[in-house]
Amino acid sequence: MNRIVLGGAQLGLPYGILNGGETLSREEVARILDTAVNHGIDSIDTAIAYGQSESIIGETSQNRFKIISKLPPLPEDISNVSEWVLTQVQGSLSRLKSSSLDALLLHHPQDLTGAQGAKLYAAIGSLISKKMIHRFGVSIYSPDDLEGIIGTFDIQVVQAPLNVFDRRILGVTDQLSALNIEVHARSVFLQGVLIANPKNRPHRFEPWSEHFALFDEWVRSSGVTAMACCIGFALQQPGIAKLVIGTTSAESLNEIMNSIPNSVLEAPADLQSSVEQLIDPRYWNAA
Repeated sequence: MNRIVLGGAQLGLPYGILNGGETLSREEVARILDTAVNHGIDSIDTAIAYGQSESIIGETSQNRFKIISKLPPLPEDISNVSEWVLTQVQGSLSRLKSSSLDALLLHHPQDLTGAQGAKLYAAIGSLISKKMIHRFGVSIYSPDDLEGIIGTFDIQVVQAPLNVFDRRILGVTDQLSALNIEVHARSVFLQGVLIANPKNRPHRFEPWSEHFALFDEWVRSSGVTAMACCIGFALQQPGIAKLVIGTTSAESLNEIMNSIPNSVLEAPADLQSSVEQLIDPRYWNAA
């Protein structure tokens, strides 16, 4: 089983702190998807909020992939939740030129525990019964986002950040696995910061220069690239079913897939951090 899922954010908008603001051409996206197929990748993760991602995937994927997409936050003034959900998913399927989604995730999992949560859950259940979607889940930033959801709602997928700095999801993988919930890890490279040349790391990370120095030393001592270290660490974690990894070129995707190590890589425990200003991209623009 190929455990890599192609991240779709980069396919439809300038994504990541190191992105120079450029959007990929359709020709490059087509090359990336062809390369993905050549490496046995059979799934793409996208979202309604990812710019033109769904449309570009629909134009170039030729139905070669299982698609995971995400609902945007439920509007506060929504009167008919079922109609809104149906309209959103129908729009996704139309753009993707697909008859169904492998999984539908919530970009804002707190919608399930909000005032309209029961109606939202019922609407998604209706789409599953109609086979418009096959699985349902949530995309989270922290395990805290699962409060009130696990054990209350029947979900099959949780997508969460995981990298050598941010290991919070590992504290609940046993619980999720016991409930047959599949965990998909994203942000393996921390939006590319971990695999960038140390000289090119954004100035905002200087307060954690000693932390990055420890990471750089681990990479050097491992004898493989930073990319291999990051992928190897994530793949060897129990309870992690898939890694969602984005790319901006076919060459980069080749490099990623060829970097998957065969050996076990023990990351120093001191590398993990709970400092949100370091590990959570939502805080980066404010710093």
